[in-house]
Amino acid sequence: MFIFIKAVPLLCIKSLFTVALSFFLLSSVYAQEVISEKIFFLSEDGKGYVRYDTTRTNNPGYDIWFNKVKNQLPEKHLKDYLYMYPNDYKWDTTSQSGYDLMKIASGSYATLIQGTLINKTEVDVGDDGVYTYSNWDGKSRMADNHYGIWNRPDNFSQLVYAWVFPQNFNIVSYVANKKGKWVKRNNTITYYGEDVNDLVFTIKYQPRSNTIYKDLLKAINQKEQEKEQILLEQNTKGVKITLAATVLFSSGSSDLSENGAAILRRLSKALSSRDDLNVVIEGHTDNVSIKGALAKKYKSNWELSAARSLTVLHYMASNNVLESRLESRAHGSLRPLFSNETEQGRSKNRRIEILVIDASK
Repeated sequence: MFIFIKAVPLLCIKSLFTVALSFFLLSSVYAQEVISEKIFFLSEDGKGYVRYDTTRTNNPGYDIWFNKVKNQLPEKHLKDYLYMYPNDYKWDTTSQSGYDLMKIASGSYATLIQGTLINKTEVDVGDDGVYTYSNWDGKSRMADNHYGIWNRPDNFSQLVYAWVFPQNFNIVSYVANKKGKWVKRNNTITYYGEDVNDLVFTIKYQPRSNTIYKDLLKAINQKEQEKEQILLEQNTKGVKITLAATVLFSSGSSDLSENGAAILRRLSKALSSRDDLNVVIEGHTDNVSIKGALAKKYKSNWELSAARSLTVLHYMASNNVLESRLESRAHGSLRPLFSNETEQGRSKNRRIEILVIDASK
């Protein structure tokens, strides 16, 4: 989808977040001062956002151009708009082939739009867990060879561009291709530019759990990962370590194996100095009922999953992980990851999950 705003002469701005690198083209009847602000409120998932845009001029009006979609009413173009001012506009669906024009009866406007950054196109997450955003693909060009965030016929008199990050992210770096002043306040970065055009911003950020993820990755044996005995995953809330029950315990038992104890010692060493993290240990089983002599010790899979979770908790506590940061949970067979209809699926469902999360959450 492409979005345009037009009058004569034309002033153009490329939108930073759209479904497919869409463009906003704003226009003025007279060449004059143009002041624009763009503020992005990033969601905790690192990709969702709410964007506030405002542009102030003395222009008499704007035409916003949208790529025409077959069999779609023009009002559907505004499905991600949460707010718009002024709310005084008309649709022109016939004058421009391939486009629907929203004609706004004002030279200044404000919008609030929600959306999601597109993987690889707008944001890329590296193997190191760092998110890299850029508002230009390095190839696309618009009218008069413009790119990035741009105006025509004049430069922006003033352009303010800000990102507000949630607390579960750290800001890694931020750079613009044009001279301007950057200001960082708490978890917000703002660029102030004067007499600028064709702007490209590259912003990098990472979950606050990124450091502990790297430490835990070093603690895990590569062969163990390749055999799918241990899986380490990072998300925006923290780090999840999934350990196959077979690597920690013997069948039907909550006693640690020698190999299982060695793995937990390595993980505990990486976590022992971190009083800013909570460690939640969850026990999971398959759906096979406990029978025979084993049933005298474990009444059900609830008891077995609880016993295994507590075994891991006590062992990590004995290896200098703060007890005040440890928590045990038991889910029995109620949260399978795979079908219990096959032995392979049941084997993968028998597991311990260790969740490492920010203690402030």
